[in-house]
Amino acid sequence: MAMFRSKKVLATLAFIIAFLLTSRLSLFTSNFLGLFTFSEPLFLLAALILGPKAGALVGGVGFAISNFLLGYPHYIIAALTVNSLTGFLIGKINQLKNLSHTLLGALSTFTLISTFTLVGTMIYSGEAYIGYTKDLFLGEEIMKLGGLYAYRLDVPSWLWVIAGALIGSISFLVSFKKSPKYLWASTALFIGCLTIILGYFLYETFLLSTIFQIKVDAVTNLIVNLGHSVISANISILLYWAIKWLKRSKPT
Repeated sequence: MAMFRSKKVLATLAFIIAFLLTSRLSLFTSNFLGLFTFSEPLFLLAALILGPKAGALVGGVGFAISNFLLGYPHYIIAALTVNSLTGFLIGKINQLKNLSHTLLGALSTFTLISTFTLVGTMIYSGEAYIGYTKDLFLGEEIMKLGGLYAYRLDVPSWLWVIAGALIGSISFLVSFKKSPKYLWASTALFIGCLTIILGYFLYETFLLSTIFQIKVDAVTNLIVNLGHSVISANISILLYWAIKWLKRSKPT
């Protein structure tokens, strides 16, 4: 038991370090409605694999430190509350195997994949940039002060349709070849996405202006949060299924 706990602690620390290393790498569109950091799928994956406590730690600590380093200290409270809660809920719900429902899992998977395709074609298509934050603590001024390396690329809308179809096909194979219970993780991620979207909307609407005297367009950011959370959820579910498959295929 002690060895299991120590391995879990080390795995949690590893996820936090990996989260911080990848938090400086992002994909964003020219209108900034599409903003995705490569660290978020790792956070969701940690919650699925390691459970609620580790998920809460990776989400809360990881996002809090990265927000501070990237120049968004006013989002530390949101990280410690919204992201911690999200990680806890995803980890806890994914552990409720006795409550897993095939139909609910299938519907959650379908919703995540459909939204992924819709968000990709409508928001993340066209002119986009892969960026790496080279200078810390700049926040919203990063573009003006040249603190970001960015590589321009054109993302065709059909790419998201193909990606969605591939994820859908993999989901069908996972359910058919392995077990429909594998789709239960999609339900946990779906609820996690809703927690992120609603949590940050409430934080930006009621608390951000009150505590920090900062006003943002919470409705626009709701679209941003919808996009990056759904994309992250689809990436993390694929990684989760791959890890589960590798564990089962290991010789005993």
